[in-house]
Amino acid sequence: MISRKQFQQMNEGRWLESERQIAKLDGRDKLTPEEAREMPASFRKVCQDLGLAGERLYGLALSSRLNGLVMGGFRHLHRSRARFQPIRFLTRTFPGAFKHNLGFFWVSVVLFWLPFFLLAFSGQWGLVWIQSILGPEGMQGMDAMYGKDGDALAHGRATHGSDFMMFGHYVQNNVSIDFRTFAGGIFYGIGTLFFTIFNGLAIGAAAGYVHETGDPMKFWTFVSGHSAFELVGLHISSMAGLRLGWGLIRPGQLTRMAALIKNAQESLVLLGGAAVLTFFAAFIEGFWSAHPNPPALKFGVGIFFWVLTILYLMSGRKEWYERP
Repeated sequence: MISRKQFQQMNEGRWLESERQIAKLDGRDKLTPEEAREMPASFRKVCQDLGLAGERLYGLALSSRLNGLVMGGFRHLHRSRARFQPIRFLTRTFPGAFKHNLGFFWVSVVLFWLPFFLLAFSGQWGLVWIQSILGPEGMQGMDAMYGKDGDALAHGRATHGSDFMMFGHYVQNNVSIDFRTFAGGIFYGIGTLFFTIFNGLAIGAAAGYVHETGDPMKFWTFVSGHSAFELVGLHISSMAGLRLGWGLIRPGQLTRMAALIKNAQESLVLLGGAAVLTFFAAFIEGFWSAHPNPPALKFGVGIFFWVLTILYLMSGRKEWYERP
């Protein structure tokens, strides 16, 4: 067993750095991004040092010093985690988590858009596959909204009663889709893969059906306004589920339960951001999309929201995300 003096010499530099960081936080100063990332790991090491000092009877003075570091670290880490800051979440934490998991985004894009285009163009050679996806009720709904004589606004109000009720329906429907996509990640990501592919097939089937039997302009002017928030929200829900499943497939040095908990914390950040996007999508869908406005205006609004969404997400930095 090493002596108290050797133990102190080995770790003195790290303890001094921890004391400096705690003093900085006590003085209401902010840590650099690198310091903030390293602080949880440094805190865990100080906790281990305190345990060793007590077990090896290194003395009251050293134990008291380390106990002060542990209490200071706990105070600041607990405060930063317990206080939810919506502005910080939307401007830094969420876009940072998005950038940190960008690879899962591209996986989701391929899983969704490949089936989408396959079904959307399959109508040129017959409606068999499209009919198998939509079913009779789905095709009737598409005819009522986007058929030659269809009216999306009249259909929505006949079904739900008012714009506000349509908004509530879209929130419930879209959130349920996003949550199923995310929750499927608990099965090693298989459920997320299934729901992402299925959503691509379903939306592609709807687009293909309207192009072959209905009025495509009604369809595209309806979806253009809210499509950015809705589809990107769906992709980010898929990212969250894939993140969850990947933690189970590749737990590293952690147990699978520990890896699940760790990845769930990061996944929930993504899911929270997806929920915000989905809420905006439902609001636009309920109060704007079905209303009769010039197609040029609707497409212009849709393009604006796509550009805004892309710029917002790509503005994120990996180092903004405080990893659990």
